[in-house]
Amino acid sequence: MKVIKNPAKVEDKDLAEAYEVALRFFRERGLKVKEVRMSISPFAPTRQKSMIIEISPSSQHIVELVQLKQSLQKEVGKRVGITLV
Repeated sequence: MKVIKNPAKVEDKDLAEAYEVALRFFRERGLKVKEVRMSISPFAPTRQKSMIIEISPSSQHIVELVQLKQSLQKEVGKRVGITLV
């Protein structure tokens, strides 16, 4: 698995687009992105891409966090998996 710690060095088009969508998504909701980790797994039949996003302030209610994640996942699409922490 290749982990990309610096979003500025993302060469993958799907991850770059997902990153921009995520920034816009959280900015519209008044949340800040503290840290983003991206990865590409070469072990899947198709290269699976994922993002782990740490937001601030983090919701204390798991239901709100899940709803945020689901809304963001719909906007990003199926090419990149999203996890919020």
